[in-house]
Amino acid sequence: MNTVNFRLRKMSLIEYLMGIQDETLFKKVENSIQESLKSVKPEDQQLTKEKLVERAEFSNEQIKKGFVVNQKDIEQQSENW
Repeated sequence: MNTVNFRLRKMSLIEYLMGIQDETLFKKVENSIQESLKSVKPEDQQLTKEKLVERAEFSNEQIKKGFVVNQKDIEQQSENW
């Protein structure tokens, strides 16, 4: 799949969604997307190098900002799951 073309298509869809003024139409689109997402399995989602780097950079920024949880706190939280 052409990455540039895919990005342009996503941007076009976002612009379309931003222009919807009819609440009923928007709700139909929203429900359709939510139903479609239910059928997507994690193994169907492709993790590209670009997406992996993006996630790593985001994580590094979160760490720099101090948005971290230590191991002890994670273990305590997991006891309640």
